[in-house]
Amino acid sequence: MLTSQGKSFQQSTHRMLRDMHIPDWDDRFLSEYDPERLAAQCERAGLNAVMIYAKSHVGLTSYPSDIGRRHGNLGDRDVMGELNDALRKRGIATAAYQSITFDNYAAETHPEWAQIDRSTGRNLHDRTRYGVCCPNNLEYRAYELGIMQEILTRYEWDGLWLDMIFFLAICSCQACTDRYRAEEGAEIPGTVDWTDPAWATFQEARRRWIADWTEILIDRAHELKPGIAVTHNLANALSGWRCAQPLQSGRLDTYTSLDLYGNRYEHLVVTKMAQHLSATQPAELMVSVGVDLIDHVTLKSIPQLSTEALAATSAGSAFIVIDGIDPIGTEQIGSYDTMKAAFESIEPYEREIGGTPIEDVAIYFSDNSFMDFADNGIVAGPPTRLGGTPFPHVEAARGAAKALTSAHIAFGVITESDLDRLSEWSAIILPDVSRMTTREVDAFRAYVAAGGSIYASGYTSLVHVDGTRNDDFMLADVFGVAFVGEEDGRVSFLEPAADIVRDAIAPQSMVSEPYNDQWGVPYTAVPLTTSPRVTATTADVLGTLVLPYGAPEWGNVEKKTWAAIHSSPPWDHTEHSVLSEQRTGEGRAVYSAFVLERSATEANRALFVRMIRDLIGDRRSLTGRARTGVWLSGYDQPENNRVLVALHNYGAEAPVPVEQAAIELQAPEGRRFVSVTGGPGATITDSDVAGESASFTAELGAELAFVFVEYE
Repeated sequence: MLTSQGKSFQQSTHRMLRDMHIPDWDDRFLSEYDPERLAAQCERAGLNAVMIYAKSHVGLTSYPSDIGRRHGNLGDRDVMGELNDALRKRGIATAAYQSITFDNYAAETHPEWAQIDRSTGRNLHDRTRYGVCCPNNLEYRAYELGIMQEILTRYEWDGLWLDMIFFLAICSCQACTDRYRAEEGAEIPGTVDWTDPAWATFQEARRRWIADWTEILIDRAHELKPGIAVTHNLANALSGWRCAQPLQSGRLDTYTSLDLYGNRYEHLVVTKMAQHLSATQPAELMVSVGVDLIDHVTLKSIPQLSTEALAATSAGSAFIVIDGIDPIGTEQIGSYDTMKAAFESIEPYEREIGGTPIEDVAIYFSDNSFMDFADNGIVAGPPTRLGGTPFPHVEAARGAAKALTSAHIAFGVITESDLDRLSEWSAIILPDVSRMTTREVDAFRAYVAAGGSIYASGYTSLVHVDGTRNDDFMLADVFGVAFVGEEDGRVSFLEPAADIVRDAIAPQSMVSEPYNDQWGVPYTAVPLTTSPRVTATTADVLGTLVLPYGAPEWGNVEKKTWAAIHSSPPWDHTEHSVLSEQRTGEGRAVYSAFVLERSATEANRALFVRMIRDLIGDRRSLTGRARTGVWLSGYDQPENNRVLVALHNYGAEAPVPVEQAAIELQAPEGRRFVSVTGGPGATITDSDVAGESASFTAELGAELAFVFVEYE
């Protein structure tokens, strides 16, 4: 259980991480580092929690270590202790930062600890600034655990934040080789193939190893400092299979934390995921004060950073900002001015957040599908850069989030840790979840049988995580369709077979599915991707497949496999289903061979939203009508006898234009609404409270507006 000490960091709302990955080969580095001056800057910026570097990616400590190596330019000083004392005497909570895996000092001093790239047989030193150690090396593990013991037993902390617990290479060091032989009796494969059990088994082993090492570190931290808040950076779980960091390891943390540099929809998906993945609330969203960690001088504008802070707040998440130190050890004043303004923007709201998210729909986010079948056959090498890899499933999940947000449909993002509570959602979206476990398949089949509704797309459930590519979808009985092949081509079409589809896509008569971003460039030979071809078995067909003339060939002057020189219009009307629906008792399943939610086109998104609305039916807990840029979310707060409705006018230019939102809300079970009150940023212009339901119109006078709907 968290002590009051541990809670003091997690419950703090104005947090900063002081980035300090500075080497010591130049004696000017950190020569002007002044902990007292830095603490004063933090106080001036209104910070109430700061994360302090104990050991950086460079591997140098900022305190006198008996195990590691202190930064050579610090002399006999314990600058970590000095900063910790200076902050704490100002009433600012502190957490220690420890870099795991990334440690130049350890990798250079002990080359046998380094991760070895399976594709080259060498470490990564000649291709990256980062020395990367292998978590399977027992001597390296002892080193990190020893560093942790020094940090936690010599100083007072409110939290510990562990960074970079993942693989950077497809490691074939001796420790990995020996462990894999012992566990699986096999050699480490060198070629990616998601339909090869040998590769799938190895990938699952890598994920298991990272989860095990994470648990060892977190358990040891709690042993050394009971009651402390401990978390680790989960962001590179989103980088995909190469890092092998499982999302479920986030359940080991006191709270989930991720540092992100993507766009608003990545932040949206992740903050909503953290609401369910995090063991306690609030979870934490970390962003840089600069436009990127790589650009040391270019700051985000105050409105931009404030918008990110408000978005985190509206999702019930804590917000923490990274600021990189100058190599000489000084701070950039503008960074603190920008942070101060961003944190001031959330002050009217921060004491009001919390509660249980109100959600009718859940997007299922599966890190087993953070991959791409198009990678089959490539050499298993390291990633070119961490973060933001656009895997088909990830892009589909983000597209679904964008479509639902624009349509003001209350939704959440769930993971494998939520399989035992699927009945809490009226409908669940499976966005091209191409690799699934038996447990997942059984859970979704049981969910539909018990009256739940699902929307599934693309290759969902075709391949088992053990590498078995099935002849049919594992959920074929739920979908009511059979997998009969794949479409090879640059474009195909969905022709409506039901009024619900015709109405949704009007004035278009069909929607298209481009299989390749370059499909419209006839002069370039591009590798084609594929889409499932299915036939309805027991499902009702809502839309059928139409192919262009000569498909899948593109054609040229001599090869007459085209009907129009610029485009490939619809031509061959088939009986294959693209969109279908099956009812099983009270349950329903909609399956789309086209990944409608991944498309950016209006008609495809409109059709996706129409199908989700139809699956929800009249069971709508929270809905709204507003401009698409207004984001809607709601939280049940029984301790306050109310529902909090948050309306974020995301990305509005300053000054914020006045917007109106019309909201309809169903009372939590056993409750009756009694009043509607405008909170910070909101003015109620009209309301109708009818016991089990409430409707109101709110005028949004600020970028973020809160409305309180009280109940008894």
